[in-house]
Amino acid sequence: MGKLDGEVAIVTGGGSGIGKGIARAYAEEGCSLVLAGRNAERLEAAAQEIAGATGATVMAVPTDVGDEAQVKALFARTMDRFGRLDILVNSSGAFDGGRVDEISLEAWNRVMAANITGPFLCTREAFAIMKDAGGG
Repeated sequence: MGKLDGEVAIVTGGGSGIGKGIARAYAEEGCSLVLAGRNAERLEAAAQEIAGATGATVMAVPTDVGDEAQVKALFARTMDRFGRLDILVNSSGAFDGGRVDEISLEAWNRVMAANITGPFLCTREAFAIMKDAGGG
């Protein structure tokens, strides 16, 4: 029996890197997972890999965390599937690099959406669910 048996976590950026590593660690402790990120193929591959290795229930939901409608849909799908949310891991991130005089406004906005707006939107949605549930 794992420390997180019966709990449900959303992990943004769960298709690769740190997010994927956190997701796998949670799955090994019995947590059901929702992996979110922009790359649908990578998310699905990560979900299958983690589920196959751990036996956990893992759902992949392609999501641009900087888009409010997509974030709302992510949390709605999570609640429809699992009926609860216990953990949110904000692990999505972006960096386009370059010198400040070379970065376009479009690139800047993309980075801010992933690194600032996305965690805000996800935390706001998670807070509302967890507050109504009396914890998380």
